Amino acid sequence: MKRYSDLQGIDTGLNIRLELEPIGTPDVSVTIADYRQDYLLSDNRIIDYTVDLLQSFSVVIELRNKQYSLDYETAIIVRLSVDNIDIVPKYDYLADYVNDHDNHNPTSYLGFNGKWTLTIDRAFYHWLHVHSGQGWLFG
Repeated sequence: MKRYSDLQGIDTGLNIRLELEPIGTPDVSVTIADYRQDYLLSDNRIIDYTVDLLQSFSVVIELRNKQYSLDYETAIIVRLSVDNIDIVPKYDYLADYVNDHDNHNPTSYLGFNGKWTLTIDRAFYHWLHVHSGQGWLFG
């Protein structure tokens, strides 16, 4: 007997969409699960990636080589969605932002040299269920 997930037409992947809006021309490294890419952003960048439905994963954005100046700002605004569900900025308080100014406030505006990491530490829909306050899951 076939399982539900073995039937044709059942999508077993998560579609991750990361949108980066640069301010200035930031030097950025992006890692999603096992995908890694470096960018020198001059305009908006959209990264689409697919992971397994039950896979845990992290999204890591690193802003590097920023020269601090009062005349010229360099930063990144982050938006993240999974299967068309907005995750960032809604859940940006769950991200870890380690930077050279020791500013640990939840944000989707990356204005300091450092790493911003959002970790989905279990199957995404289980993670979402927990963090959206929908009660207990049994399974």
